[in-house]
Amino acid sequence: MLASLLASTAAIAQSRAPLGLRTQGPLRELFLDLTGADARSLVAPELDVRYSIANTWNEPMLLTDGSRTATQEMDEQADSIAVRVRAPWSRFFGADLRRFSTALEARATLHWGGYTDPAIEAWHSVSGAFNFRRDFYGQDELHLRFSDNGGQAFNLSGHGRFAFGDLVLRNPLTLLEAPGRGVAARLDVKLPTGSLGLAGGSGGFDVGTALLGTIEPLDWLTFHGLIGMSAFSELACTCALQPKTWHFTAEISAAASWGMTTFLIEDRVLSPLFPGGWSRDPENGDDGLLASGVFADFRTHNQLSFAIRRGRFTVWFSEDVTPGSNPRSTLKWVWSSNAPDVVVGMSFTQPL
Repeated sequence: MLASLLASTAAIAQSRAPLGLRTQGPLRELFLDLTGADARSLVAPELDVRYSIANTWNEPMLLTDGSRTATQEMDEQADSIAVRVRAPWSRFFGADLRRFSTALEARATLHWGGYTDPAIEAWHSVSGAFNFRRDFYGQDELHLRFSDNGGQAFNLSGHGRFAFGDLVLRNPLTLLEAPGRGVAARLDVKLPTGSLGLAGGSGGFDVGTALLGTIEPLDWLTFHGLIGMSAFSELACTCALQPKTWHFTAEISAAASWGMTTFLIEDRVLSPLFPGGWSRDPENGDDGLLASGVFADFRTHNQLSFAIRRGRFTVWFSEDVTPGSNPRSTLKWVWSSNAPDVVVGMSFTQPL
């Protein structure tokens, strides 16, 4: 009876678990990303495999800070396979540690030109949206460059490059748990196993802590939330432009079931990646600013995702759209970093 109840609870938690998406993009993916999860205790080990396609577009830009100069260009399609295995400590150390669990995540990414540029530009044309000066450059090409007069992080162009990412360990502890709700604290650590030169990882250790919450106000509706703080190490290069040390993450998601199908919406926001003080060379006016990587580097990033889950499969679509002042655009209340511009993905989750 108890085993049946636990199995049923685990199935419900999985069906309306949050997406747990990271914020992709050539620069964000180099560092630790605090991702959402169900705050309640994990009952059984679980395998999650996901495939995603992220299109990033930032035209070349020159940055200056006094005598220091930096150049960036981010134009790619990134095809990523991520694998996560997580298990409750009770499986190995006894029931007294049932509130603890650990997840190990690994990722591999193909950086290449891809095939998604024409579809995105066609959508911009049909919808009347700004095309971010994409039409001034070739379609489906790879151009990833991050360098300055202090050093170079990576410079990828031409044929595709395959890169293994950094390993991530996530260690949640469920603090409070009752029927239909839970609160957890989590410690995340990123291990520098990826190559910076291949845009696979930053080359350093990152650490972060997060507070997670889950509540089911109705038997078909679940809400999840996360707030967290991370500490990033510097890029493993002599580059003058380095990330801020402290970073904030917040996320909220809702999952609603209708029969055997679950519909999910998730909103996650990250603090700016790099410190201020750098200025972009004002080339190509307002259009050049909006098409550059200034917003991706120096402003808050908000990602909105929509998903459908059926059984163990989930498919999702993510778009970056950040509310806030943007006087240089026709839409003065919102901005897009385009890093990434759009993400589509699919995951398969299997209890072990």
